[in-house]
Amino acid sequence: MWKSILCAMILCFIGNAWAGPFDPIVSMAWVGESVPGQTTATLQLNLTTVKPVTLLSVSSPLASSIEIQSLTMYKGAMKMKVVNSLPLPDHRTVIFGSHGLFLMMTGIKQPLKTGDHVPLSLVFSFPGQQTKTVSASAEVRPMELSYKHYGPNEVYDHH
Repeated sequence: MWKSILCAMILCFIGNAWAGPFDPIVSMAWVGESVPGQTTATLQLNLTTVKPVTLLSVSSPLASSIEIQSLTMYKGAMKMKVVNSLPLPDHRTVIFGSHGLFLMMTGIKQPLKTGDHVPLSLVFSFPGQQTKTVSASAEVRPMELSYKHYGPNEVYDHH
C-alpha cells in the first residue's frame, strides 16, 4: 500500500517532466544573449538516443520558427540546407552546433538576456509512426565577442 502512495506522490511531483525509458535526452541546451534588433540566434544542444528516432521539429514560443540546418562543403564553398526531419541513430549523442548540424532560431520575439531560459518543444517520430513531444529549456549565456584584442595587461573590445 505504501509503495502505491509513494509512486503516486512521485508522479504528481514529476508531472509532465517525466521521460519514458526510450525518450531522447536533451542536454547542454543554450543560446547566446541577443543584441538590440537581433532576429536570429543559434541554439546549441546535445541529443542522446537509446532507440533510433527521427527529429521532426523544434519550436519555442520565443521564436517564429527553429530550423534544423545542415552545413556541407560543396565545390569548395559551405552550403547551408534546411532539413525537414533528421534521423537519429540509437545509442548516440548528436551535438547541434558542431559537425555541420545547427538549430537556427528565427523571428526572435523578445530580447534574450543572460540567465533567462528559453522553453523548447522537440517533436520526435518513433518507429511505428508514434510521435512524442519532449520539453526542454535552453539557458541564455553571455555573448562571446569575437573581435577582442588582448594587450599585455588588458582587453580591448572596440566599444
